[in-house]
Amino acid sequence: MTEVTKIFIVDDSQIHLEGLKLILRPHSNFKIVGETNSTKEALDLLKNEIPDIAILDISLEKDMDGIELALAIKNTHSETKIIFLSHHKEVSYLVNALRAGASAYLAKDMDPEELIHAINATKEGKGVYFGDTIPLAVLLETFGSEDNLTKNKIFDLTNREVEVIKYLAKGYSTKEIASILDIEVNTVESHKERIKEKLNVKTIIQIVILALKKGIITLDD
Repeated sequence: MTEVTKIFIVDDSQIHLEGLKLILRPHSNFKIVGETNSTKEALDLLKNEIPDIAILDISLEKDMDGIELALAIKNTHSETKIIFLSHHKEVSYLVNALRAGASAYLAKDMDPEELIHAINATKEGKGVYFGDTIPLAVLLETFGSEDNLTKNKIFDLTNREVEVIKYLAKGYSTKEIASILDIEVNTVESHKERIKEKLNVKTIIQIVILALKKGIITLDD
C-alpha cells in the first residue's frame, strides 16, 4: 500500500491556493490536510494536525511572512518539511529560506510536475530541491561553486568552514586542525563557532551529524 504524504498549504492568494490543489488532487499518495490564506489560521489549524510537508508562499503579507511562519512551524513540528514557493529569485531570499529549514525552493512559474518532483524528493530526504526556474547564477552565487551546489552545501558555509567540518568529522582536535590548515588555534575556534551558528547546533557531534545528513560532507571525505 502506498504511503500517503500529508500536505498543508498556506498562500494568501486564493487563485494560487486553488491552483496548487488542482495540481495535487490527482495524486492519490498526497492528502491535503489543511489549507489557508492566513498565517494566524495556519498556526491554529496546525495545533491539531502534523503534516509531513508544508507548502508555503514565502511572501505572505498578513501577521508574518513565509520565513517567520516556517520557523514557527519548525518550532512545534520539527519533522514537518518546508517547501517554499516564491516569485523571488534573488540570493537573499534563497539563503533566508535555507536558514529557515527549507527542503525545497521553487519559483511560482514552475512547471506543475516540478512541484510533484519536489514533494517526492523532500519526503525521501534527498537534500534540498531547487526548481529549474531558479537561475543557475543565483544558486552558484549562494553556494560558491558547482561542486558545492551538487553536494547541497547549504547555509552559506565557506570553503574553509567545510574543510574544518571534514577534519572535525575525522576526530582531529582544534590544535591538529590549526596545524594541518596552517592557521591559528583561535581562528579554528572562530570557524567552529560560526559553523555552529550557521547550522543552528550546539556541539561538534551535532555539526558532524547534520553535515553528513545534508551532504555537506560524506563518509568518503
